[in-house]
Amino acid sequence: MGWETVYVTSKCKLSYKENHLLIQTETEINEFPFHQINCIMISTTKAVITGYLIAKLAEEDIKVIFCDNDHNPCSELTGYYSNNNRNQNIDKQFSWPIPKKELLWTNIVTNKIENQIDILKQQKLDTTEIVDEFNNMKDNDRTNREAIIAMKYFPAIFGSNFTRGDPEDNINKMLNYGYTILLSSVNQEIVAKGYLTQLGIHHHSNQNDFNLSSDLMEPFRQFVDQIVLEHLEDDFDEETKLDLLAVLEKEITYDNKNYILKNAISKHVQNCVKFLEAKKQSLAKVEFKHEV
Repeated sequence: MGWETVYVTSKCKLSYKENHLLIQTETEINEFPFHQINCIMISTTKAVITGYLIAKLAEEDIKVIFCDNDHNPCSELTGYYSNNNRNQNIDKQFSWPIPKKELLWTNIVTNKIENQIDILKQQKLDTTEIVDEFNNMKDNDRTNREAIIAMKYFPAIFGSNFTRGDPEDNINKMLNYGYTILLSSVNQEIVAKGYLTQLGIHHHSNQNDFNLSSDLMEPFRQFVDQIVLEHLEDDFDEETKLDLLAVLEKEITYDNKNYILKNAISKHVQNCVKFLEAKKQSLAKVEFKHEV
């Protein structure tokens, strides 16, 4: 899998030539070798993409994210045949034991809240209320500390009048954009490993095609929050979107080692699946990289 994200923002034609992506505008043609590409973000509805290129990108498991008229991610390309063991893996997925799923969810929520507390500390904000709620968390988060803490966390970092319910709010636009980038990256890893994104361990909505991805991405959300905090005074423009897209290149700590975030996601998905299938007895933590 490559490392580069190709960001398409203006009218052009995308096509295929000898294992390369060709992007043709009115004035130039740019070529990108497939082995370097991790993701293609088509952030305009004026781009044209050939069917042959789509087929080749699917073969190579290269993620393509399409945006709507507001330049927000609205869909993505996922190939049917990205894993030879897909049927076997899906059969295992339906058999994941409930106690294992509950224990995994407990670990994921714990990791997420720890990262939220870390964000508050980075901003030199009071963590007392959230730590008190965190200390009352039960197995499988059956008292829903995650939601209760979220209602305290977001106003703490973005202002007392902020709520996640307003899609027109500039901060929410940034958060939703960044979270969609994360979700797409997790989708890519789950599908590449031959599992269903629809079948979650905690999320079970019939309207959500990405229940498992929504579960596994939770400890990574705070890296988007951190970027949004750096753009509170900025417009939700192309420059801001590029910075949010760059979250995938951010260096973080996973399992006490430094990784680029998108590579940490790959490790995380793999380890979560191994844990559910009793091939791994413990789970690593997703953490901010702190300079010594």
